[in-house]
Parts: sequence; structure tokens; C-alpha cells
Amino acid sequence: MDDFLKDFRFPPTIEQQAILAAVTGSEEPIMIDAKAGTGKTTTLKMVAGALPRRPSLALAFNKKIKEELEAAFPDHFTVKTMNGLGAGAWNKAIGKRCQVDTDKLGKILKAFIKSNSVELDRDDFSTVLQLVKRARTMGLVPEGARATVIVKDNPDGWEAVADSLFLDASETQIWVARSVLRECIKQSYTGLVDFDDQIYMSALFGGVFDKYPLVMVDEAQDLSPLNHIQVRKSAAGRLIVVGDPRQAIYAFRGADSSSMDSLRGLRENWIDLPLSTTFRCPKAVVARQQTHAPGYNAHATAPDGEVVNFSSDWQAASLSPGGEQVAILCRNNAPLFAAALRLIKQHIGCTLMGSEIGKALITLSKKVLPDDDASVELCIGLLREWGESEISKARANGKDERVALIQDKWDCFEAVIENSDAKTAGDIRRTLSTMFQAGSIRFTLATGHKAKGLEWHTVVHLDPWRVPSKYAKTQAAAGHMIALQQDMNLQYVIETRTKFRLVLANLEEMQ
Repeated sequence: MDDFLKDFRFPPTIEQQAILAAVTGSEEPIMIDAKAGTGKTTTLKMVAGALPRRPSLALAFNKKIKEELEAAFPDHFTVKTMNGLGAGAWNKAIGKRCQVDTDKLGKILKAFIKSNSVELDRDDFSTVLQLVKRARTMGLVPEGARATVIVKDNPDGWEAVADSLFLDASETQIWVARSVLRECIKQSYTGLVDFDDQIYMSALFGGVFDKYPLVMVDEAQDLSPLNHIQVRKSAAGRLIVVGDPRQAIYAFRGADSSSMDSLRGLRENWIDLPLSTTFRCPKAVVARQQTHAPGYNAHATAPDGEVVNFSSDWQAASLSPGGEQVAILCRNNAPLFAAALRLIKQHIGCTLMGSEIGKALITLSKKVLPDDDASVELCIGLLREWGESEISKARANGKDERVALIQDKWDCFEAVIENSDAKTAGDIRRTLSTMFQAGSIRFTLATGHKAKGLEWHTVVHLDPWRVPSKYAKTQAAAGHMIALQQDMNLQYVIETRTKFRLVLANLEEMQ
């Protein structure tokens, strides 16, 4: 073991040594609880080098990590992303190598419009494509299809898909999306797929997976039920699962909110081991996480760092006195819109991540504010009517979880109106269309969901009082604890993105 450890910059920590001892000393499945910034990838490399030489599979979170692990892992490991795993399984299922066409859905939709004489404008076209893409990632299967069903093909199922995209989908859009999905499945059997098909078809429609005596799973907290099926079908023997349940924040888009617990059902007699010492976060930030992540420690070499409150006499530029990279992160979109516009007014360049919310708002604005020349005053009234009506309908139908999504979109419009020079509905749309263009890499604005996996010298947690959401609290009181837990996980994700300074700021003070 000592021979391969010499290639690492630092000697193994006590926790890493315990993991290596368990890996080499037994054949039991191992679950590693790896808190934020605790050297998870380095540990995986150590584990791979210590394991016996036999056919093994490592499942990486994304292509970048896959390439990194491939370069470091022994040659008896096959390293794949979930997409790569699914692609191979579907190729075997249909007996041919599939052709990947990234524009597959667009071509299907264009053909459907032509053959059915359906009238869809550009925004409808975009909405349908988004619905089909998300329906597959969430496991929605058309009624009557011979497949494993995760989300049912009914109004509630499609509404859940639309909500995850911040969309208000019409019956026509859903009808077209369902038709496109059926054709998409049909073409997948002929060997024409896109990237989403690789997971969707292989997991739910009978993919044929290679079996491995050992499977190692990275970022296990973010796996979806479809991914769990892939893991189950690939693992013939031992499982080594690594993840952080406190970073599970993607339930709204189809991830299993208790993914690591769900994976436990695949085996018995797990060995549970921690990775709790962070190499990223400063001591001051680690101390704040003890309620949510008890036992979280900062490495001895970590800086003290600082947690400060943003005061109204600061200027935004003071957040980066030495040109350091700064992230402004928030639970909700609307405060980020306002903050971005205020930075622009101060002639500070910034980048706002997450163009899908901008597109969704532009589409919604054309529905609620169809006249480009409508005055801002009229727009405010129309938006209020829309918001109050949609919230009332959501509550009447027992869809309290939709209220927060509707409110966030309503607040986004108000943020644009209050923090820009928009005079008309057309001005509002033009502002929205320019907000997501590439800007400075020094100031990045993003929701906590978009920021996961990234890090910055300074992180500004904008409007920290929004976590947990008042809607999450309401749901928790009604017995729905997932929303509350996901919100508390989100706060942990936001605050652990920083390498030195955490700034707690309210939007009203960032003038």
C-alpha cells in the first residue's frame, strides 16, 4: 500500500487510513459520508489503488471528474459517467451502436408540427422541448409503455415536471410534449438517441448492463431513482458508495432526496465511515455548520477565515478588494436579479448563472404582458392579477408546493421593474434577455442549486433569512419534511462554497 501512497501530496488523514483499512480488510459494502471539501476525490484515488486487481466500475459525477479519475485509477477500473453506463447498456439492448443526435427532440417536434398542422410560436417550441427533457430525467413514462414507471403520465405528473422548470405549461404544450416523448422512445429503439435517452431508456426500458464484482459510486446523494436502477443492474458484488446527504438539494428535479439511504437497500451489513475534515473551508465557516453537520472539522492548515455582516456603508466593490473571485448566492432568483441590476448600475461587471429562469420569465411575460407598449404601471397590475390568481388556484387544488415557485417568478418581475429603467413590457423583456449574457468572472451570481460543486474566495449569502423558506416550514408542519430538509441542506451548500470569507447580506443593504 505504501508504494501507491507516495504519489499523494499529503499523507492520508486518520479518516482516510480507516477507509483504506476497511477497503483492504473486508469484502463488505462501504458507505463513506464525505462532508463538503473533505478530499473526497483524493480519497477515491487512494481507495482505487488499494483495492485488489479485478474488473471494477467507478461511476463519476460528470465528464470532467471521469477524465480525472481515469488518469489516476489503475487500469482494471472502468470509469464511466451515468450517461456512458447507460449508453453501453442500451447499445446491448437493441443490438447496435446508437447514434447520438443532440437535436433529436427538435427534429421530432418540427416533424410533429408539420404533420399535425399545430401552431406553436418560438416560446411554445422551447417550452415543449424543456418539458420532454425534464420528463425523461424524472422518469415519466407514457401510459401504456412497457417500462418501469417512476412518474405517472397524468396531470399531476406533468405538473410536477413543469414546476421543476419554473414553467406554466398549457394543456396544448403538454399534449404536444407527450406526443414528442412517445416518438422519442420509438426512435430510441431504432438506435437514434440523445444524451437523456442514454439514462432514460437503459434504466426504464430494459437496458442490458455489464456486471462488475465491484462498483464505486461518487456523489451518491444526487442520484435519481433511474440512476439507482443503473447501479443495481451493474453491481454483481461489492459496493463502495461516497456522498454527502447534507448536500442533497435536487429533489425538485427528480433526484431521490434520500438517495444514500435508498442505496442501502441494495446490500446488507454496510460499513459506515466518515470523511469530516475539510481542506476547503475556513475554521470560522466550519464552526457555523455544527448543528447541520455535527463533527465537521477544518484541517489544521485551514485559515481562520471570517464570517461578516454586510453593512449599508459598504460598496459592492469592497467585497473583492484584491480582485478575488466573489459569488453572490441566494435561495431564490428574485434577489439575484435585483443584485445583478444594482451591480450593473455601479458599473461592476457580473455573471448571472441559470439562463433557463430568464427564458421562462420571458415566455411568461408574453402570456401575461402581451403588448410591448404596455406601461410599467399596467404591467404591475397585470402581474399582480396573474400572481394572485395562480396562487389561489394552487391552494385550491392542494398544491401548496407551487406557491413558492409562483411567488418567486412574481418577485423576479418586480425586481426587474424596481431596479432597472424599464418603462414598458418590452423594456422588461429586453432587460431579461440581456441579464444572462457573459460578463465578469470576478462577480458571479447564482442560486445555491447552481453553485453546488463550485468554490470561491468570498461567498455572499444573500438574504440568508430566506432559508428555510416559509413554504418549507408550512409543509413541514403538515408532515412533509423533505422540503424543510432540502432547504437546510441548501444553506450548508451555499456557506461551504467559500475558501476564506462568508458575508451575510440583505438585499436592501446592497444599494
